[in-house]
Amino acid sequence: MKQKTIFIVVSQTIIIRNILRSGVFDALRKKGYRLVIFFNCERLPDYISEEFSGSDVTLIAIHDTRVGRLHRKFIEFTHLLLWTKTTRRYFRYSRNFVEKSRIIVWFHLAAMRLLSTMGFLKPLSRWIEGMFFKERDQDVETCFDRYKPDLVFSTSITSKMDNVFIKAAKRRSILTVSMPKSWDTATKMYYRFVPDYFIVQNELLKDQLVNLQDFSREKVFVVGYPQFDWYAREEIIRSREEHFKKMGLDPKLPLILFGSQGSWYDKDYQVVEKIYEWIRKDELARPAQLLVRPHFSNVKKNPFQKYRNLPRAAYDDSYRISYDFRDNWDPSVAETIDLANTIAHADVVVIILSTLALDAACRDKPVINALFGAKYRKGKDITPLMQYTSHYEWVIDTDATFRANSPEELKRYINICLQNPSVKAEERKVLRERLCYRVDGRSSERLVLALGEIIKRGE
Repeated sequence: MKQKTIFIVVSQTIIIRNILRSGVFDALRKKGYRLVIFFNCERLPDYISEEFSGSDVTLIAIHDTRVGRLHRKFIEFTHLLLWTKTTRRYFRYSRNFVEKSRIIVWFHLAAMRLLSTMGFLKPLSRWIEGMFFKERDQDVETCFDRYKPDLVFSTSITSKMDNVFIKAAKRRSILTVSMPKSWDTATKMYYRFVPDYFIVQNELLKDQLVNLQDFSREKVFVVGYPQFDWYAREEIIRSREEHFKKMGLDPKLPLILFGSQGSWYDKDYQVVEKIYEWIRKDELARPAQLLVRPHFSNVKKNPFQKYRNLPRAAYDDSYRISYDFRDNWDPSVAETIDLANTIAHADVVVIILSTLALDAACRDKPVINALFGAKYRKGKDITPLMQYTSHYEWVIDTDATFRANSPEELKRYINICLQNPSVKAEERKVLRERLCYRVDGRSSERLVLALGEIIKRGE
């Protein structure tokens, strides 16, 4: 039997962690597939070449192609075709629009509201995208001719690089499958070009693909989050004493973990300052300590590094900076294991509308959303308004997290969690079932089985 070849497109470093390093790479090789993996960078770092080496693996560095001005304008137009709470928040509060006059912003909102009701525009936009914007890349075309893939696996449907590969495959009648990079993209924009199949993380995303993205339900596979497989691997969880020693923490004190959102909530350091002040002055229900985890968007320079040397505080500096990638951050297996241990041993997780709500739920940890003082537009604190996006309302609807609208509420909820770690346990169970799908350590396996089923359907 001829060995099947799969192209895997990796446009961002977080996908290396979420897909390749979470078990998919090893499982595909065990199944006997030949893999050609494309990384969005100018040159492959040596550690990538070593980590993903193999006689049945080819690694290729390929840089994002530029989008022409006309095409860019057309893409902006397609963003007006989806009317959701997420798109409305984006047009009102993103940096791209907040600097424009109120009249221009409201014009865009009115246009989006009108255009989204015109059902014929969505299929027409995809026809125009495929007919007039071919996005041919000579290096990509050469790779198709040379390696002759049986399937193209796009790991981020909204990436320019992924669309180049999907279009090239479609021209050759090669099967294509894609995933949303994260759980918010299906409600954030109308996909301008779609593959033959989708793989998604939960049933809610499957519904969004059908209802918002006009995709066939029969061609969507639900597998879970491969990166959450780590939380089911008890063999990687260290003792509290061992892990806290590694992180510079006291195993006898409860831990408050703060997960930063970086440039998305660029003032979130103000929330951390409040928490640390309460810790320093022993104003919480129990003496506690703080661990701050930075966001990849500002790992090079951020205001949290000062907590590295403060009493009863620590700064998670286990991240790896890699300047070969545009993100400048490439989470290693060791870093991923560190995060799994930190979540496992945290007593309270404080975030600002972050995916860490799902991570924490995987290990049944109480979560507080701090909805104040983290994001401003024209001098107004808009942090509480950002909870009303389509995808995060899925979290809110489960009532699995606390929502603190002021420092006083945050302090009160931290005390509740410190005194009763099982608070909202039933709600977190609902969140796990609805949003995490299955935290059983087999999401990577299900993803690989889905790829195999898609290949079989094409034979």
